[in-house]
Amino acid sequence: MKLWSILYLFLTVSGIASCAGEIPGHSGIYAVIRGGSVDRVEAAAKLPYIDGFTLYLGVRALVPEKGVYDWSRVDRVIKAARDNGKKVNLGFLPGRWVPDWFYAEGVQKFRWIHETDLVDPGRHDAAAPVPWDPKLLELLGEICREAGERYAGDPAVVSVQVTGPALANGLETNFNVRPAEAEAVGYTPEKLISAWQTMFDATAAAFPNQRLSWCIHDMFPNGRDAKPGRAIRDWAYRKYGSRLHLLACYLTHEAWFRRGNQAVDIWAERNAEIPAGLQLINIYAIRKYTPEQLEQALRTGIREGADYLEIFIEELSDPACAAAVEKVRNDWKGMQK
Repeated sequence: MKLWSILYLFLTVSGIASCAGEIPGHSGIYAVIRGGSVDRVEAAAKLPYIDGFTLYLGVRALVPEKGVYDWSRVDRVIKAARDNGKKVNLGFLPGRWVPDWFYAEGVQKFRWIHETDLVDPGRHDAAAPVPWDPKLLELLGEICREAGERYAGDPAVVSVQVTGPALANGLETNFNVRPAEAEAVGYTPEKLISAWQTMFDATAAAFPNQRLSWCIHDMFPNGRDAKPGRAIRDWAYRKYGSRLHLLACYLTHEAWFRRGNQAVDIWAERNAEIPAGLQLINIYAIRKYTPEQLEQALRTGIREGADYLEIFIEELSDPACAAAVEKVRNDWKGMQK
């Protein structure tokens, strides 16, 4: 009996005996910080209506040279969060944000015409690694391991973003190129799905104490297609259970954001089992939201079942928008009592 008690204590302390459901999750409103907005973190960390931060840092900024890591931005965000009782979701973004040394190491480069009304609006030439390139996945796996060794034991870090096989930002699970471009690079849904599974496994192994946040999407060469996203989502839930946390990065006040729209359904349809958050798209909108529209969007996200909401920290620069965020968060707290 004494031996069993000692063994049980060891397993519990090491985390082996704890179930995945005990891993703390997201809640409330997180401010999104990018590399250029890290200077705002200390002030934002003192705001009572901000529950945490999502740090999206380009791989180019994190590992500017092979074997050379710059953890300063990450350390600063985590310290500000920890000092003020906030939580952190970490995301390191490849895609167009990989350093040149990736290509020198043999990563295949894919060039395409990037056309959008949102992030970097307009039509221009773009380049990023081929999402399923084995060397890309190998290098990203190494970065995951290095980051995990440094941050996986930090209780302020509640989740890490699964990133990698995405062109534009390394974050969203889509492949938004023309059919001819997709054919030229050898795209198949199976290749993309397998690449995301590889990055799930690498991230989960590097961060065993965190939830695995993953951004679902449905835009592919032949239009809207829910199958790849659902396949990855369902596989990840079978393998990682409640560690999986869905994210959709297109929350808006507009009428299309509702169940019955496929882009919303792939995020919402399994919310009873899979917790899910939403990111406000306003910062990338051509016509910026009024404070009233921003408030409406956040309330829409709560109504649709989000367990947490991401807003870009720049939104808080407008006092009226900041007041709207605070109002929504206070009302949300009241609903949760």
